[in-house]
Amino acid sequence: MTGLLLVAQNIVGGLGIGCVYALIALGFSLIYRTMGLVNFAQGNLLMFGTYLGLTFYMGLLGLGKFSPFIAFLAGIILCGLIGIGLERLFRPLANLDLSYILVGTIGIGIMLDNIANHIWGSEGIVVPAPIANNEINVGGVRISPYIFIVMAMTVLLVIGLQLFLTRTNFGRGLRASAQDREIAACFGIPVNTMNAVAFAVGAGLAAAAGLLIAPMIYVNPAIGDSLGIKGFVAAIIGGLGDLPGAVIGGLLFGVIETVISGYISSSYTDLIAYLLLTVVLIVRPEGLLGARTVEKV
Repeated sequence: MTGLLLVAQNIVGGLGIGCVYALIALGFSLIYRTMGLVNFAQGNLLMFGTYLGLTFYMGLLGLGKFSPFIAFLAGIILCGLIGIGLERLFRPLANLDLSYILVGTIGIGIMLDNIANHIWGSEGIVVPAPIANNEINVGGVRISPYIFIVMAMTVLLVIGLQLFLTRTNFGRGLRASAQDREIAACFGIPVNTMNAVAFAVGAGLAAAAGLLIAPMIYVNPAIGDSLGIKGFVAAIIGGLGDLPGAVIGGLLFGVIETVISGYISSSYTDLIAYLLLTVVLIVRPEGLLGARTVEKV
């Protein structure tokens, strides 16, 4: 494969993995925009939601096997319900220093990891793709058909999120709460409920990302750590709290990571994430789209 074809191959693969990073970044940004909180348990929620969905898809824990679509929805919904429960846990800390809640998200993440190890075990599993994964050759570039499913589902989820935020009462309340919590409360918007909705949607997006990437990786309880930090980097690149920026940041980071790892060992992808995070924080900490800082009130 020539150098140009190799780059094209990596870009296509990078867009596929970038879609996953975009969904994780959207979860980070939505919660941050609504509450001013960086949910460091986002990666752990991704892992837990992935296992929940795979429990239905692969018949884990003795349950019957369901269709990929049903399993996908089950993972998203169940993980969203967990997100609501987590917001209730954090609610008593709302009037305390933000650092208490940040530490709380780390603690919740550790708790989810331990629960997952206890329920599903620490050994990884190989997840079969829902379709035949025979590569398609386009002009010398080999493309996995499953990549198109990942891209299509990401587009549908992003469009669905946009419609939810702009066309539903919950979505409008969420945007109003993110804009100014005190004024939103004066107009009768239940701010705490909006926080719970933000957590639910963020957790659901994390589960969707994990389930989409599951056939492309070796799934184990440790996947949340690596994917969580990469989704966070994508959110920082786009501007933490900026939803369109999260999508752009995810796609861009996916391409950068895949192109670079095409020339060096893929074991360095975590290092690439940390280096890119450092560069962005030094050069343009507000992100590509210059998102304003959201203050928690």
